[in-house]
Amino acid sequence: MQESISKDKNKLKIFSSLLIIVLLIMGVSFAVFQNFARQSGTNNLGATNCFSVTFEGVNNAINLANDYPIPDSEGLERDPYTFKVTNNCNQYLSLSIGVETLSTSEIPSNLIKGVIVKNGGIPTTAMLLSSGKTMEAQNGGTAYELLTDGLGANSSKTYDLRLWFDESMTKEQGASKKYQGKVIVGASADVQGSRYLREAILAENEVKEPLTIPGKEVSAHTKDDVESQSTSVSSTYQAYYITYGTGWEANGTKFNLTGTAVTSDTYANSYSSLVGKYLPNSSLSSAGSSTAGTMKTTTNLSSVYYVVSATQESFTYKEITSNKNTTEALLASTDDDYGTSYYFRGAVKNNYVQFANKCWRIVRIVGDGSVKLVLHNDNVNKVENPCLSSNNSDEAAFAHYDGSTYTSAFNLNWSDVAYVGFMYGTVPGCENHPEITDIDSCAHSGYTWISSNSYADAHANINKSTILTNLETWYKNNLLLYEDKLADIIWCNDKNYISNSINFAALVRVDRNESPSLICPNDNNGGKLSKYTVSDTINGNGSLTYKVGLLTADEIAFAGLRRYSPTNNIDYLYKPIMYLNENIGTYEYWTMSPSFFNNPGGDHSDGDGLHIITAHQEGISVVGYVEFPRGVRPSISLVSSIKVTGSGTSEDPYKVV
Repeated sequence: MQESISKDKNKLKIFSSLLIIVLLIMGVSFAVFQNFARQSGTNNLGATNCFSVTFEGVNNAINLANDYPIPDSEGLERDPYTFKVTNNCNQYLSLSIGVETLSTSEIPSNLIKGVIVKNGGIPTTAMLLSSGKTMEAQNGGTAYELLTDGLGANSSKTYDLRLWFDESMTKEQGASKKYQGKVIVGASADVQGSRYLREAILAENEVKEPLTIPGKEVSAHTKDDVESQSTSVSSTYQAYYITYGTGWEANGTKFNLTGTAVTSDTYANSYSSLVGKYLPNSSLSSAGSSTAGTMKTTTNLSSVYYVVSATQESFTYKEITSNKNTTEALLASTDDDYGTSYYFRGAVKNNYVQFANKCWRIVRIVGDGSVKLVLHNDNVNKVENPCLSSNNSDEAAFAHYDGSTYTSAFNLNWSDVAYVGFMYGTVPGCENHPEITDIDSCAHSGYTWISSNSYADAHANINKSTILTNLETWYKNNLLLYEDKLADIIWCNDKNYISNSINFAALVRVDRNESPSLICPNDNNGGKLSKYTVSDTINGNGSLTYKVGLLTADEIAFAGLRRYSPTNNIDYLYKPIMYLNENIGTYEYWTMSPSFFNNPGGDHSDGDGLHIITAHQEGISVVGYVEFPRGVRPSISLVSSIKVTGSGTSEDPYKVV
């Protein structure tokens, strides 16, 4: 249904309606009010420029059959009518939602009680329609506001409506009369005033349960969400017979191909028939066989590969790693060191922040009310809006702390457990020969290698790691003038061993037990880092010079990645971290989470060495040699009192004021 749209200066009002008809019938000997409500249909209202609102019902209408006037306590507990409002614009809209009593109604607004809340909310009070703020009627009646709200650009919200007859209604007022009304939504595109960032996030995102299990599954997505990848096909595999399926079905968190078969001819002669099919692997060595009729495994697969196009020499595919068949992009909650934290998960598109002439992504609201960010675009080209996707580049999300350099070792030495520290303590070395810096050379020279005196000495927060030193250089060049806007929070460099093994606690959380946590373990090993010295270790240890750090492996797991998961390139942390290649051939960036220490006297064969957990487009990697360079992706936290404008999209990011 199209309706006219009026534009007054910078304000644009958009109205759509849901028809509600309520019939009242008087019984012979006593009052029985038989009523019903229905939606007249989905309304998509176009508008000049970009502005439009989609208004639709999403469940069955309220059924008030055999109803009668009731007290508010009963009305508030009724099953609601749920409807959805969608903002199709690239700009924040202020919403005014209410009910218009039509001129044809024989029962006035002052006898109807109502309440509108966000979907799933528990209403505690209601009001007579006539007591609400007057709205601009659209159908010749009288309209009253029940709720005001805001709606971010290109986003949706659902609401619950409850209506009932006020208990003061008499038989005479309802006898043989009818009530007719419409729910109306007014959308105003005024320039939005500043708001507290925390409140803006919570107002524009419903807190939901994750669709997938953090740490165990990647965030949910569909085939259409996934970016295409290409792989070449050598002459060897062109002679293979390929196993495929015409579809797939869920098997727990895994996939089973359906409609399975093997190509009747070799890939070179049948590649075109694979387009639109699903392969059990993108490597034809695993998806095919040189023997005709041999079928590869098609059940219990971690992912499936949809073939987009194919030639004899290569094919393009989409890797699907979630079998939920839906797109996950939500705000969820869990506990952290301070209380309740609200974290973003999945293909989120409304968590952009423009701050200090750079673009950031919101990771979570910390339990103390501050808002934790991670760098999205260092904006070395100084563009006006660094959050626009057109300004992304392969290395945009990394800190250029020294010219064009954006990678760093975590520490330059791996010969002692001390070097898992973002800050560390006693440095081991070759007794009386500091010029000898590795344990093998020390031993071969006949000298004694001195390790730390104790675990506590090794992890004392005395020396700054290589990556912390480089982070501070970048911080002083870019954020020093904004320190008053940055929160002093815990940066968790969890140095706890598990059962005195070589594995660190973070590795066990994101890998072995699949149970990430935003609560940093006890501070006996100096892992709760902060800037200011405090007497309570719950709030940090005061060892840092500046309020900057890195994300933890746990935070990345909550965002939607998992250890060694197949590619999850729809997660909001995924882009832009691909194709990082500064003569090191890696796609990874550092976290603050130690991984494991294997064979300190080894030579890096079979994983020998000291490792920090890293993140990349294929998930969370637990093998990150501390002395090998990886991307530097800074994280900061904005104070709880920070105010912003904007709606959080890349086109209209939250801007700190």
